[in-house]
Amino acid sequence: MKYHLFFGLALLSLPLVNCSSGAADAEAQVTEDPIVGGTADRAKDPAVVAIDIGGEGLCSGSLIGPRLVLTARHCVSQTAEGVDCPATSAQVQGERPADSFTILVGDDFKSARPVALGQRVIVPSSDVLCDHDLALIELDRAVTGITPLALGSLTGVKAVRGVGFGKRGDSASAGKKMTRSNVAIVAVSAAEFTVGVLSCNGDSGGPALDAQGRVVGVVSRGGPNCDGPSSQNIYTRVDAFHALIDQALGTGTGAGTGAGAGTGTGAGTGAGAGTGAGAGTGAGVGAQCGAGKRCANGTHCNPSRLRCEASS
Repeated sequence: MKYHLFFGLALLSLPLVNCSSGAADAEAQVTEDPIVGGTADRAKDPAVVAIDIGGEGLCSGSLIGPRLVLTARHCVSQTAEGVDCPATSAQVQGERPADSFTILVGDDFKSARPVALGQRVIVPSSDVLCDHDLALIELDRAVTGITPLALGSLTGVKAVRGVGFGKRGDSASAGKKMTRSNVAIVAVSAAEFTVGVLSCNGDSGGPALDAQGRVVGVVSRGGPNCDGPSSQNIYTRVDAFHALIDQALGTGTGAGTGAGAGTGTGAGTGAGAGTGAGAGTGAGVGAQCGAGKRCANGTHCNPSRLRCEASS
């Protein structure tokens, strides 16, 4: 069976990386892919957020601290195409600029409210995605009014509830937050677990929750399709990365332990451009804004992107 990463190409096209490993030993393939067969998640899971990737892609994530979002590694990294698992070479080529990630809250991506930008990317030390498809985004400001999700162990868990902004099926649209409960776990490895029909494009990085609402997994990949009797979905186990997550939660600085530690804030103030998406050469263009930060003369704060743009 061929598997692909559920990287959110519900917005625009970005290269997709595909991988299989651990819980399901298979060949990877590139394709593009929300919760399949689910129901609308109307304000049930406010801490499950949408991640706008530079205006080009969509992933899902979990707010697990006021300034920390848990998601998938392939959502934040630049990766090789045609990834096979187990890996025979490096699969991660670098990290996307931290401030290219805009965090949005709400039940529909189109009307969701931007609340923060990425400030630092925190990832495992491995340069492969197999068994390591998990990442954290430290935010430039605290998200208030939402209770972060707790983390749980997979021990004793037989079924999970999925939540995400992805497509509702192979031929359905994405962008609305959906949820599906009581999806049985069919295989478990040290760092991953497999379920049947559940996720699709745009759900990457979204959580699998236990009966107590704790995050036990992060959407990685699936296939051969989003729905159908042969469909399977692979999640990265959160309990395999508690040390990395606890460090990020405990320090509040987002200092990672390996490749992908922060790539800068993309502050772009003064004459220089920021490093994030939308950076330009004019004064202030690309600078983060909002929360009391002002843009320089000739620029304005775009509330949907939380960064300064040239005035028209």
